[in-house]
Amino acid sequence: MKKYIFALSLLIVNIYSAQVNFTSIPNPDSNANGNDQVMMYITNTSEASGVKGFGLPAVEAVANLPYTGAGAPSTRIEELRGMLLFVKSTGQVMVFDGLVWSKAFEIESDNISRFRVNAVSAANGVVFLPINNTIDKANYLADPLKLKTNVPATGAGVNRLYIRQTGLYRVNLNLNFTGPAGTFSSRLGASLYLNDVKKFQLLENAADFDSTNKKINLDFSVYAVQGQYITLETLSEVGGSTAYNVTADSYVTVEKVL
Repeated sequence: MKKYIFALSLLIVNIYSAQVNFTSIPNPDSNANGNDQVMMYITNTSEASGVKGFGLPAVEAVANLPYTGAGAPSTRIEELRGMLLFVKSTGQVMVFDGLVWSKAFEIESDNISRFRVNAVSAANGVVFLPINNTIDKANYLADPLKLKTNVPATGAGVNRLYIRQTGLYRVNLNLNFTGPAGTFSSRLGASLYLNDVKKFQLLENAADFDSTNKKINLDFSVYAVQGQYITLETLSEVGGSTAYNVTADSYVTVEKVL
C-alpha cells in the first residue's frame, strides 16, 4: 500500500510540477503553496479545530485538460483512472477513465434550466411566450437540460422547450405584466402545451409589484417524452379582450424531478 501511495504522489507531482509537503502540523494547509495544482485540505484558521473541506486541482477550460488532443493516450493509463479536475469556465468536475475525460458532476445543479422570456404584447389577452436562449450564468440563466440547444431563435422555435430526457418536469412561470388601468381587475394565467396539445391551464390573481408592474407565479408539473416540446401561452380571464404586456423581467424555470 505504501508503494502505491508513493507512486501516485510522484505521478501527481510530475503532472502538475507541484511540491507536496506531508506534515503532522495541526493545520494541514500551512505549508501548501497557493500555486500548487494538487488536491489539498482547507481549514479555517479562525475556528478552533477541524478540517472544513478540500480543493480540487483546476484548469481554466476543457482544452487545458491533460491527455487531450494530440496528447490523448492510445492505451488506457490505469494509474490515472478516476483522476478529477475542476474546469473553471464550465463549473464542471471532469473525471479521467485513463483514456478520455467525461463529466463527473456539476457544481451548479444539472437538472434545472432557467430562461428569460422575451417581451411580448397580448393585444387580445392571449399570446405565446417567446423564450430567450441566452446563457448568462452570472444572472442565473443556464440550460444544463439542453432545452434550447440548437433550437432556432426565430419562428416557432423561439416558443419551444425541447425535452431531451424522458421524465417528470416542474415548469415554473414567473411573469411580469404591465398594461392600461383596469387590466388586472381579473385573474391572469397561462396554458401549457405539449407538442401543440393543451395539457394545463392555470389562473391566479396577479400581485402588485409597484405602480406600473404586476406579477404572477404559476407552477406546472408534466410528464414528457424525449423529443416532445413544451410551449407556454398567457391568457386573461376576461374573454380574450384584455390587452397587457409581458415584460423581459419574466422568467421560466424547468426542473427535471424524475
